[in-house]
Amino acid sequence: MSDITPTPEFEEEIRASVSTPMAREEFLKDLHARILHEAEIKPRTNRPVYLRPACVAVFIITVLLIGFLAIGPQRVIAAVRGLLGYIPGVGIVEQGSPIRVLAEPVTVTRNEISIKVTSATLSADKTHIEYRIFGVPGSAYPDREDIMGCTKPEYLRLPDGTQLARKGNDFEPIPDGVNAATFVMPCIFNTLPGKTPDNWELSLRFITAPPDLIVMPVIDLVPSPQASLIPETTAVPEASGATPTSGVNNQITIIKEIETSEGYILVGQFPFQGPPGEQVERGDAEIRDETGKEVAFAHPQDVSPNSLGLDPNGPYWFMQFKAAGLVYPLNLSFSGFTIQQADPNATAEFTFDAGSNPQPGQEWTPNQDIQLAGHTLRLLSITADSRNGYRFSFQGDPNVISADIQISGYTSTGHGWGRGLTDGGFSTSLSFTQFPTGVLTVTLSNLTIIGDPISWQGQWSPTSLRTDLPAIPTPHPCLCASVDTLEQLNPAPAELTHGKALFYEKLEDTGTWGLVLYNLDSSQKQVVTLRGNWGALSPDGKEVAYSGLDNAIHIFDVDTQTDQILQYAYGFDIHWSPDARQIAFVYLNGSIIDSVFIMNADGTDLRQVSELSYESVVGWSPDGTLVYFVAPYTGGAAWKVYSFELASGVIHELFTIENGTPKFLNPTLSPDGKWIAYRGLDNSSLYLVRTDGSDMHLVLDNVDVVEIEWSSNGWLAANLQDLQAIESTIVLVKPDNCEIYKLPFTLQGNLEGMFFP
Repeated sequence: MSDITPTPEFEEEIRASVSTPMAREEFLKDLHARILHEAEIKPRTNRPVYLRPACVAVFIITVLLIGFLAIGPQRVIAAVRGLLGYIPGVGIVEQGSPIRVLAEPVTVTRNEISIKVTSATLSADKTHIEYRIFGVPGSAYPDREDIMGCTKPEYLRLPDGTQLARKGNDFEPIPDGVNAATFVMPCIFNTLPGKTPDNWELSLRFITAPPDLIVMPVIDLVPSPQASLIPETTAVPEASGATPTSGVNNQITIIKEIETSEGYILVGQFPFQGPPGEQVERGDAEIRDETGKEVAFAHPQDVSPNSLGLDPNGPYWFMQFKAAGLVYPLNLSFSGFTIQQADPNATAEFTFDAGSNPQPGQEWTPNQDIQLAGHTLRLLSITADSRNGYRFSFQGDPNVISADIQISGYTSTGHGWGRGLTDGGFSTSLSFTQFPTGVLTVTLSNLTIIGDPISWQGQWSPTSLRTDLPAIPTPHPCLCASVDTLEQLNPAPAELTHGKALFYEKLEDTGTWGLVLYNLDSSQKQVVTLRGNWGALSPDGKEVAYSGLDNAIHIFDVDTQTDQILQYAYGFDIHWSPDARQIAFVYLNGSIIDSVFIMNADGTDLRQVSELSYESVVGWSPDGTLVYFVAPYTGGAAWKVYSFELASGVIHELFTIENGTPKFLNPTLSPDGKWIAYRGLDNSSLYLVRTDGSDMHLVLDNVDVVEIEWSSNGWLAANLQDLQAIESTIVLVKPDNCEIYKLPFTLQGNLEGMFFP
């Protein structure tokens, strides 16, 4: 959705996947992303009506067994078959010795904080440990981004005292014959000294893996050219074994084929080598089978270049997909472009007055044109942030990607940037130990622009025929739409276009992002604010609550167009009570996320709901007596669901969502209080679960779900938007009978609310 920094989406991704508070990082990034939100546009098409009967039987997702599904004894691979094998959720393992696993989960609880080792897998080359932490209060973490808590790594201690260190996502291998170890955590990552117990120790016991543990084969393919680097205007030759286009030596090669329980993982290689002075950047990718059907794919989270013995800095790509019903060969295509500096020696300067005491959230809007390397950049805004620095937002021509920035006389401690590849908008930020003040001179340099478009294409067929996969995909009993059926949806009928939708989008006239209220028939739109995000539409559609850039929650009256500032609270993830008299939200202290709070819609009676960290509001019960919220485990993708009684102040622990995304769950309560909708582990699908934890099932499969909103009349709206796009498609679903439609227009932004009169 957004790329506010040049680093990967998860900073220090390997460590974060096991031990860091992932939800904390993602909540912060998602919040800033809604301010910077810039990405590439990829439009979608209209689709006809797709109806399915209501679910007849309860379908419970057994998420603890993800990747370990039984596929028939004929596919179970012996303990030693080749050098490398693949265990879903664990990754690539060497098979030089029998696989061992954790005998039973182990939990230690201290000061209401629990650490649980849920699984362990021991192979010849590594020890893979999965663990979760729950109950760490928000006060245990730093309240400023420039302060770092504990960073001491975990380790394993063997009975003879030997210590096995972490190696990326795993630990060093435990020798054969050693069937016990102690998992040692010196401190909980990023917590402040004295805020949580230190020196955690959990005694682990290991046994031989059960016979039904599936270790899938990793097949090395004979390196051969699979596709050529082809200018977009050049005809594409036969992919497999074709002669590369004259003068072009950039080729991709599929080097590994990994079988999974439901399909394959393909590993390929790109020698990214552009013309002198240019780089090549890959864009969108697509897979279609021989019939032309598009094949949905994802990036596997448990396979990396390191685990396959490849150069971690090498140009590799990974694709994981389900293979039931596919017709081979598959046609793989990639788009890309060259990037280059317009003029390495060109610079430009401008000044702005930051004043003597700049504050986080303070904004300047110079709207100043700057000439750099033959291109005109408009400086739209400058915003002070919580890292004692500034974010500079620019608008250039469509070929502009970015530019370097420096404040004269000051040395930055960090930087970030975001870009929109199709509209020339980008931002650059700098952080410092203290705010630079007064009249500042800013230097721009190294303007980077997009060059020629490029495409790659190739084909692949499995090495051997598999008999364990069905010829036709088995439909999920509660599934309303998937990536395969989405193209068949019709636009919504007229009676479903009389409502309103609240969007956070980029405004064409200003180039900035704001909240806009649309009529669903696209007949009219109303700008709510140019200086806010995280909007929430009241149940009657008459008010919008939002987080202002002035660090305050605002209430906007749609009819009178008046704006009320609630001075004593600032936060996001705002949810209205059914009677529109109260709001629940995640409170923010500066940019540091605290916990769930509630208050009256006039700003009075602010109350804290819980003391946990990195929570998300689910919604209010229909009678307004309960507030539902979730709190994430540290590590894994589990979220614990709670309800809070407003009258008594009692919190009830309800159940755990095991298959939700660790990034941003976006849970939403249905207006009748019976269902919670949320994003799945693949960051693309939509699930429902009852508020008692039963009947957890898939509703939309792999369709790029980003935001989810319920309307008061029971329609569930899902905002569909792939990672390379800002153009959104809105799908309306009645989950009880799978009546599903597509709104007859697309918008560029995030869905924030839905109202039907």
